[in-house]
Amino acid sequence: MESGAKFFQVMKRKSLMVNQGGAGAGIAGLIGFLSLLAISGVFFVTENYFISLLFASLGLLVYVTGTDVARVFLSTFTIFFSSRHLIPKAMYIQETLAALRETLQFSRDSKGEIKVGPLVSGQIVPLPDNPLVKDIQRLLLEDKGFDYAEYIAHSYYVECHELYDFTSANMDFVAVSMPIVGLMGTVLGLMAMFDNLGGDITVEALSPQLAMALKTTLYGAFYSIIYKVLGSRFEQRIRGFEYDYETLCRGLQVLIENKVKVEITQ
Repeated sequence: MESGAKFFQVMKRKSLMVNQGGAGAGIAGLIGFLSLLAISGVFFVTENYFISLLFASLGLLVYVTGTDVARVFLSTFTIFFSSRHLIPKAMYIQETLAALRETLQFSRDSKGEIKVGPLVSGQIVPLPDNPLVKDIQRLLLEDKGFDYAEYIAHSYYVECHELYDFTSANMDFVAVSMPIVGLMGTVLGLMAMFDNLGGDITVEALSPQLAMALKTTLYGAFYSIIYKVLGSRFEQRIRGFEYDYETLCRGLQVLIENKVKVEITQ
């Protein structure tokens, strides 16, 4: 219990360090935001509102991520177009859990609790060759308890979970902000229309301001949907990853209780 408590304290400090590094994104995020906002302003003046709001959305993303923006883009591309995890430790969990499922025959009862199939005490369980399996093999040989096993599993779980949660929160921020950015363009367009109102005003004279008012609202909503969809993929992956972690911990508990032997396969 003491080793487990110590581990979770370390993980908490690590989580705070990650959040402090990303929150506000420091001077790098601010400089990137202002630079992209200036580019957005150039396209706005030239009435290319679609590109203008694109750079505005990227500016907001850089503002909250700072130097982590490249990692966010890479993780987004990976998650959206493949089922692989970006963090190697998370892939080790996937590989190990897939092998454990064949041996332990995981299932859930009516209460949602994880159940496993029959297992003989001292049975040899084949698992793939990766660092997580080697850690599991060592803790079984050293006859460690479940607290230590959970400590090991969580060390492989936490980094990937933090990345997904970090990226999802940033995508959500941009998704919520973009309709407001579009609304600002709408207000500017309406103000320009009111300034031009007079006795000899024609529809042709008001059409540019009307176009700006409508297009900025439309594009703001469009980019909001895009970022919301991207963020939802991370939320889905977080839920699936949490399920995998819970199942892995249950599997480790069964291995320890039955004092099985792990055989590493190539």
